[in-house]
Amino acid sequence: MNPYNLDISGDWDTDPAVLEKFSRDMSAYRIVPALVVAPKNEEDVLRTLRFAHNEGLGIVSRSGGSDLSGASIGPGIILNFKKYFNRAIRLGEDAIVEPGMILDDFLKKISAHNLMLPAVPSSSALCALGGNVGTRATGPRTAKYGTLDAFVTSLRFITAGGQVVDTAQSLPDDLSTGLRRIQQKFLDDAASRAIVDRRPFIAGGYNLKALTQYSDMGELAAHLLVGSIGTLGIVTEIRLKLIDKRPSQGTLVAHFRDYEELAAAALRLKALDPAALEYSDASCAGHVNGKILNLEDPGMVGTMIAEFDASFEQAQEGRKILETCNISRLWVISSASPEEAALWQDRRRTQPSLLKYCRQKSLLLPPIIDDIAFHLKDFGPISKELGDLMRRLGHEISVYGHLGFGSIHARPYFDPAQGGLEEQIETVSQEAFKILHKYNGTLVGEHNAGRSRSVYLEMELGPAYTYLHEIKKLFDPADLLNPGSLFDTDPICTHMDFSPMRH
Repeated sequence: MNPYNLDISGDWDTDPAVLEKFSRDMSAYRIVPALVVAPKNEEDVLRTLRFAHNEGLGIVSRSGGSDLSGASIGPGIILNFKKYFNRAIRLGEDAIVEPGMILDDFLKKISAHNLMLPAVPSSSALCALGGNVGTRATGPRTAKYGTLDAFVTSLRFITAGGQVVDTAQSLPDDLSTGLRRIQQKFLDDAASRAIVDRRPFIAGGYNLKALTQYSDMGELAAHLLVGSIGTLGIVTEIRLKLIDKRPSQGTLVAHFRDYEELAAAALRLKALDPAALEYSDASCAGHVNGKILNLEDPGMVGTMIAEFDASFEQAQEGRKILETCNISRLWVISSASPEEAALWQDRRRTQPSLLKYCRQKSLLLPPIIDDIAFHLKDFGPISKELGDLMRRLGHEISVYGHLGFGSIHARPYFDPAQGGLEEQIETVSQEAFKILHKYNGTLVGEHNAGRSRSVYLEMELGPAYTYLHEIKKLFDPADLLNPGSLFDTDPICTHMDFSPMRH
């Protein structure tokens, strides 16, 4: 490879220190790329594509680099959009933004217009809009407002073959014809549609439900790219439909003493359509040890947070439900209060607190089953079976997440001193998948697919898995874009490097 043959107005780098920096994201994986390219414009992207074709290298689009499943690293070329492709082109209800813009920066800008984007992950200070599109990002308010997909109106992207496509305009004939063929085949395939319909709301992989939702091929293409982890096209411009800010009308925090009662209360609260319905187990509360999330009651099993934004009366209905439960404490928190700020600060501190505990105890916390998606009615039995599994395997575990849309982050701890670390990780992953599969759940949830979980998609989808292959072949027949992250994945421990976690 001779990068001097790559003539671009942006930057390219083969310095070992730079390559090492881009060999990791926030997962447990390390893959050193051959080249890092920071494009300044679409022409740079097109020239890099041609270079990659000539050199036989894959391309990984990367913005914030906060991915938890190893989907923003790879052995070929890393396209670093964060450096130059980071502008808000237009602000307002119909916003246009580039993929490298940090989400928090965007949120501050739209807040000045009294607008909001509800799908805000806890990593908003680190993640960027390109990655949010690639993973179909969520946040606590996804419980009411949906994933990022609900706010994407169109995309501008570059195909693996070097075509610049605007989904708001007409698609190239080959894409349009191919999508119609795949869509009709899927619509005629009742068995595959039934499998897809049984999956949880935020189940990852390509958004096959879009095949039943959109008749316009441009819209269909846009909503297939959302959640495709960069395997279908290189997104250069994102168009979003924002909504007016909806301040909280009241937030309730309840510390439960019984799992079954917590699960039952979650179903009753969900029926009220809360803006957010969050959960942390007792382990998380103990590690956070904050003002709201703490273990002041040693008998507590979990904490549930319900935020309402429709009306004060809606919040009061939620309060009535919780007051019938056997809880050790009920917080009633008003909007813009110090308690509200303390609560969400505690919630954001969850993962840092777990990592601090790992450093103190010389444990590892690789994100392996951190992305569980399920149907809310199954939360109780799934939680019990996961707890039983971890006790049988000898792993402590902390669990938190978003009950409002059926997503939890299960974080088992691993002791490297016990040896057989890769075998431990494989066992936890495989056994957890069996539990989820029994309840039509998935390990490919909120954070979407990647090296740590894509391997399960074929087992989960059965005959419907062929549609993922057909969509990939249509958009990227040479498998140039993010190879090895969704298809033909290695065993999940391949490329894992735990040395940074040990420190």
